[in-house]
Amino acid sequence: MNTDVTPELSGPLPPSAFLRLCVREPYRILFPLGTVFGFLGVAVWPLAALGWAPSPPAQSHPRLMIEGFVGSFLIGFLGTSLPRLLEIKPLSGNLLLLVSVSLLTGSVLQLLGGQWAGDLLFAFSLLLPLTFFALRFRAWKASAPPSFILVVLGVLGAVAGAFLQAEKTAGMRMSPLVQQFSALLLFQGLPLLPLLGLSAFFLPRLYRGESEKAQPTADHSSGERIRSALLATAAGLLILTSFLLEAGGSRLLGGLLRAATAFGYLALTLPLSPELLGRGTVAAASRLALGLSLLGLLLASFLSPAGSLHLFFLGGVGLMILAVGARVVYGLSGRSFLLQFRFIPFEFAIGGLMAALLTRIAADQIPSWRSPLLSVSALFWMAALALWTFAVLPFVLCPDAEPEGESEGNPEA
Repeated sequence: MNTDVTPELSGPLPPSAFLRLCVREPYRILFPLGTVFGFLGVAVWPLAALGWAPSPPAQSHPRLMIEGFVGSFLIGFLGTSLPRLLEIKPLSGNLLLLVSVSLLTGSVLQLLGGQWAGDLLFAFSLLLPLTFFALRFRAWKASAPPSFILVVLGVLGAVAGAFLQAEKTAGMRMSPLVQQFSALLLFQGLPLLPLLGLSAFFLPRLYRGESEKAQPTADHSSGERIRSALLATAAGLLILTSFLLEAGGSRLLGGLLRAATAFGYLALTLPLSPELLGRGTVAAASRLALGLSLLGLLLASFLSPAGSLHLFFLGGVGLMILAVGARVVYGLSGRSFLLQFRFIPFEFAIGGLMAALLTRIAADQIPSWRSPLLSVSALFWMAALALWTFAVLPFVLCPDAEPEGESEGNPEA
């Protein structure tokens, strides 16, 4: 796109046209829904300090953030990009409605203390789009990127983990190894494996300033694809092995294997990508998110896992979701050129997120101040998310005014 000429900007669609567009681009519904869960997931801490929390935040907080916040953004992104990548029909309106209602109902149940039903509904929410794409395998006109092996492993692992966690909450007897392994599949596997798989394929394309429609070479479509698939499979199996090691009591060995695998995979698939080294607040945020993710995984092997892993959850996954979310929303509303340089509201949001991260880590280091620091951290995160919401989410109402395939934020590339 020629950045010397400001393109024509589209305005909000009327409700009926917007709902039709949501069927083709589910992120327009699921990103706002996930944002609501992002607020609720941390609001439980100040509510608990006031004695108003409807359920123990130690149970509701991780589930709302992983199943509600991460799950909604992940399904919204994949539901928008995969039909374009595979050149098949998009999700049906009924399926999108069922997924949205399942995510909403499950998260409300988590907030109220119904972990058993909430976990089952989340597993159902993941299985619905997964089944949709599997049943249309013969209709695929293109192949999924090899790195999506990691995404599939993450989603399938989360389904198994959520189901086993639900059974444990319901009173089913299971070994400590299975309990811990299922928790790792759900709470770490779901954010980590898709983060690696999507970063390897989408990040260079989301931040590329040229057309995303370039066709792969013959080498890339044959030998290179096989090598990429083997690399993704090996990385996924190593990370699953790290979960088994940690569940079996070898936290140091499992954590080091996980961190080394994540670093090695990103180093091999994103070797100093010029797109990610480009200017702009959003590209810089993506670099920071990847760095904090790796640092969090590494430190969690040696230090307190709760505090250290928030470098991964909050500074890594949370920041990456906001960065890529901004790129997708602005790109698919014809406004991607606005993100090529500084994005001031997002810079303030990053500052709030970093403050939330530091106070969350401090809460584990100062036990006597743990409760107030958790509440302060939650308020910083909510302020950062509110800034992002007001700067980004209004544009989910606006269609893309650019010809299909020319938008830099187009997630189909």
